[in-house]
Amino acid sequence: MAVHRRRFNTLLAGATGAAALGRLETLAAQPRATARADFYANVGPKLLRYRVADDVASLTEIGEPLVLPEEIQEAWSRGSFLYVATSDAHTAKVPRNHYLHALAVDSSGALKPVAGPVRLRYRPIYITVDPRGEHLLCAYNDPSSVTVHRLNADGSIGAEVVQAATLDAGVYAHQIRFMPSGRAVIVPARGNEAMPGGREEDRGALKIFGYENGQLVNRQSVAPNGGHDFRCRHVEFHSSGRFAYVVIEAQNELHTYRIVDDRLSAEPVFVTSTLAASTRSKPGQAASAIRMHPNGRTLYVANRGRGKETFRGEEVISEGMANSIAVFAVNPDTGEPRLIQSADPQSLDVRMFALHPDGRSLVATSHESEGPIQRRVGNDIEVVPPRIVLFRVEADGRLTFRYRQDVRADGAFLLWCGAVAY
Repeated sequence: MAVHRRRFNTLLAGATGAAALGRLETLAAQPRATARADFYANVGPKLLRYRVADDVASLTEIGEPLVLPEEIQEAWSRGSFLYVATSDAHTAKVPRNHYLHALAVDSSGALKPVAGPVRLRYRPIYITVDPRGEHLLCAYNDPSSVTVHRLNADGSIGAEVVQAATLDAGVYAHQIRFMPSGRAVIVPARGNEAMPGGREEDRGALKIFGYENGQLVNRQSVAPNGGHDFRCRHVEFHSSGRFAYVVIEAQNELHTYRIVDDRLSAEPVFVTSTLAASTRSKPGQAASAIRMHPNGRTLYVANRGRGKETFRGEEVISEGMANSIAVFAVNPDTGEPRLIQSADPQSLDVRMFALHPDGRSLVATSHESEGPIQRRVGNDIEVVPPRIVLFRVEADGRLTFRYRQDVRADGAFLLWCGAVAY
């Protein structure tokens, strides 16, 4: 009997997951020691490829960048495909060009477009693929909304799936992720801070939708304190599937929620600062990306300090701003995260970082498009260019800086980086 390639991949993934079932019969993700993967990072519309040395001591850029129409916003790797969202939202006075791209990953790790790009109505801010590889889901911040597209047998992106239900995506959707069961989707709707003398606060909420065969239905809205000061940005899950970790952006907090039957606890069971004890949240300070180590014992969150001051007649990043990658040890029974390190990312405004599938290395990239940024260091001013930075992940999850490389941005944003296996 012939088995369709997509169906075979699904069966293989299921078999691999079954083999990883622990004594508690929960899916336990594990680092893949022999995994081959390279890191890709964007500079505007370019995708640059980097390979980690075997001793995790350096990064080497591989080949020529792949250039896509418009600036890369986000990407999602699944199997032998990388799906990429692009937009001219930052580069055009009247943005109108927003796309989804399907890229095939060959046996060497190189990328090749599959069919042509699919045009979207709005700027895509985050994308993901369902566990069976049948649909691609996309979140949009303005207007706050989500769409579902079919994925064809060859990996290309098909038609949009018209939704039967009217979906409540809150204000400023910032991410879309599948819950661990694969039967529900969560969208952190960040809202917006109030502007003194201007707009009122747009309150944040976590929106959970049931999912079946490409159709979404409203299931739950979680908004502690009515969503006030609840700038929920990104979510990550414990490998047991029992806990969700939510980055609260402007408040520099990490909220831990229990998951039961694809629903979250109404309130967080733990609220943890992402900042070191000696640092407090202040204007210009924000938390961004979050990643769980494949072994489920360590969680990472990026802190971005962008608040500025005038020093010696120059506008510079204030000395008190925290730019770090917070490292949390996670209690496997309670899910509680405990801050064990605030690693220096050797750069400013880290928006995105990624872990290698083997769990041995982490790569982080800067965000700003304005090129080298000045920051105050005591009585001096330091110029910090955009960078890609490599860390070794130690046995206890802590990070050791290994290598950094300046990146020529030429005014373009660095918005995404990720590991692509091959």
